[in-house]
Amino acid sequence: MSRTACFFDESFATNLNGSGKDHQYEIVKGFWPNVVVEYESFDPTSYGSFFQYLAKEIGHLRHHQRHFAVQSLDDTFAVVRALRENPSKSQTELIRTLSAGYLNVGPAVIQRSLELTVRLWLTLNVNSSSVAVGPIFPDETPLDWEHDVSLDALVKGQFAELGSGRGKATSSKIDPALTAAYLASTCGLRLRWTDSLSEHLRFNPRRQTLAVYRHKICLINHIESSDGCPIPEAVLYEILDTLNLLFPFGDAATKQLLIKERQQPLYQLGSCGRARKLDLANYEYFREELEYLIDSFNQPPKTWRQLATDTRNKMEWAVFWVTIMVAFLTLVSIPCNIIQATYSVKAYRATLQQLKEL
Repeated sequence: MSRTACFFDESFATNLNGSGKDHQYEIVKGFWPNVVVEYESFDPTSYGSFFQYLAKEIGHLRHHQRHFAVQSLDDTFAVVRALRENPSKSQTELIRTLSAGYLNVGPAVIQRSLELTVRLWLTLNVNSSSVAVGPIFPDETPLDWEHDVSLDALVKGQFAELGSGRGKATSSKIDPALTAAYLASTCGLRLRWTDSLSEHLRFNPRRQTLAVYRHKICLINHIESSDGCPIPEAVLYEILDTLNLLFPFGDAATKQLLIKERQQPLYQLGSCGRARKLDLANYEYFREELEYLIDSFNQPPKTWRQLATDTRNKMEWAVFWVTIMVAFLTLVSIPCNIIQATYSVKAYRATLQQLKEL
C-alpha cells in the first residue's frame, strides 16, 4: 500500500491493519516524526487500535471523496507539518497557506481536510457543523473550529474548561480497589471506548456508561514529541495517569476485562513508567470525573450479583455468604427432614401392627 495512494479507496480501510510492518512504521513516523521509534523494536500490535481508528474514520467518508482536498497519507502528513509549524495561526490563515498547493479548490473543501487531519493526528473529534459530511453518531460530540481561532487555542480551550475553577484540592486518598474492572462487575458501570480525547471519562447517567479514551500509544507519542503537539503536556500525562488508575498493570481482573473488551493494547503497554497515583490532589483536569467514580465506588451494592462480588466490607461480604450457606443448608435439610419423618411414621405404624399381632 503506497502512502501516495488515495485513502478513500475501499481497499485502504481493508488493508491497513494487514499492510505489513514497513508501511505501518511509515504511518507512525508520518504522524510523529520526532518520536524515536526504532524499526527493529517497532511493534505494530501496540498500534492496533489506532490503525482501526484510521480505517474507520476514513472509511466513513469514502463516499464523500470529492469534498476533500487531501486524499492521501503523504498529503495528510504535509498538513500535519503545517499545523506543527503554525500552531498560532487561525483556521483562516491556515486555509490560505494550504490553498497554494490546491488550485481551484474552495476553502470549505480545504477546511474539511484540515479538520480530518486533526482528527487523525490528535484523535480529537474536530468536525465543524458548517462543513461536516458523512455520518454523525449519537455518542459523539463534534467540536466546532471557528475561523478566527488557532488550533492551539481550540485544543487548549477544551481542556482549560476541565481544569478551571477547581482550586487546589486537599489530599484525599483513593482506594486501591477502585478499578474499571471493579466498577463494571460490582457497581454496574458499562464502558464505552472513545477515540476522542475530549470525551475521556465522560459519564452518561441514564445509560450508566463511562467513556474511556483507548489510544494510550498516542498519548505516549505526543508526550515524546519534541515539539508541535498543541495538547498541553499536563493533560496528556493526566489522561495517562487516569488510565493507569482505572486499568492497573498486573491486575488479573483488569487484564481479563480488557481481553473481553478487545482492548489488549491498553494493557500490553504497561504503566509507561508512571506510578499509580492514589491521591485525588494529583488530578487537576479530571478531578470531578474521578470524584464521581469514587462516589459510585462507595455506593452500596444494588443487586444480588453486586453484593456477592463486593469485597470492600469484609464483614458484610462474609455475613452475606454465611447467610447464603445457611439458606442453602436449610433448603437441603428440608427434603431430608421430610424423608426422615416419612420413615418415622412408617416405623411407628409397623410397630403398632406388630403389637396388635401379639
